[in-house]
Amino acid sequence: MDNPVKIAIAGGGYGAKVALPAYRELEEFQPVAIWSRRPERARELADQAGLELGTADFEELLSLPGLEAVHVATPVVTHLPMAVAAARQGLHVLCEKPLADNMADARRITAAVREAGVIGAVGFELRLKETRQRLVERAHEVFGRPRMVAVSLVQSDHADPYSRPHTWVHDATMGGGRLQGYGVHDLDLLLQIVPPVEAVAAATDVGVRVRTSGNDELLPVTAEDAYGILLRFRGGGLGIVSLISTARHARPDVIELHGDEGTVRLDADQRVWWGRASEELRCDGPLDDSSSGGFKRLARNFWAAIRNGAAPDPSLEEALRVQSVFDAVRTAATERRWVRPEPVSPLD
Repeated sequence: MDNPVKIAIAGGGYGAKVALPAYRELEEFQPVAIWSRRPERARELADQAGLELGTADFEELLSLPGLEAVHVATPVVTHLPMAVAAARQGLHVLCEKPLADNMADARRITAAVREAGVIGAVGFELRLKETRQRLVERAHEVFGRPRMVAVSLVQSDHADPYSRPHTWVHDATMGGGRLQGYGVHDLDLLLQIVPPVEAVAAATDVGVRVRTSGNDELLPVTAEDAYGILLRFRGGGLGIVSLISTARHARPDVIELHGDEGTVRLDADQRVWWGRASEELRCDGPLDDSSSGGFKRLARNFWAAIRNGAAPDPSLEEALRVQSVFDAVRTAATERRWVRPEPVSPLD
């Protein structure tokens, strides 16, 4: 491609493991720099990938000549200062999900992007997996009004203290937890299909309370590794969203949508079943369920918004709608009560 977008990645975890390799494979992008909080880690990553710059100085990253965009893949509590600084530098911003640690900060990011006149997008790459795209398409065809919807995730990657090392993901003060890791993706999925969420109730739990530091030390885990969310939709219908990441036996995601006009189901074999009332269910698949495929579609959408003027997909407005429900879920889990999500208007 003659004119790839020169992009920097902020984050030595997900940013280095997922985002950077994907950008290197895509002809639409030219990764040129990476930021990590540890200088030696930043330089190591830059050297391995052949980047111009590896730095722990975020201002230095933003000032790199020719830089056009930044992918913010850092702990949630750092999204606000990094995304705002990038936008004010005139750089396009792809920010990981959730957009911020709270709704007020999410609105500040959105405002900074709009004031700077740059492109802003959010990392809901799981909505762009082929399985979930087909699920949404079939739901729009046959689902109707919700009666009951359910999203169930069963994972085993956090099943014991030594299965994964302790990082910010296990620290509630840094915005960690499986709600930010997976719950926001499932809320994003449902908000593409169902009416607005009227109220939520939720509970979270920490099943494995310590985790290895990598140096034979066990550190406390304060961010949830399991959750259950109950949703009540405007006009009727219920939703259940659950995850356990400490199961001894994992299985792929199972999603069921039961509406007044029909049924749509994603099974554990990556097949989408769908049909209208009185019809036999038909099957699409097996379909591609890879997260890497979803991320590449997300990146190409970001490129199209920058180079071709396409609408950002996913957009910051969608990020605010998810943030509103996400914040309500966290409040509901803490205060043990039903909580109404904060309204979001197109002007936010």
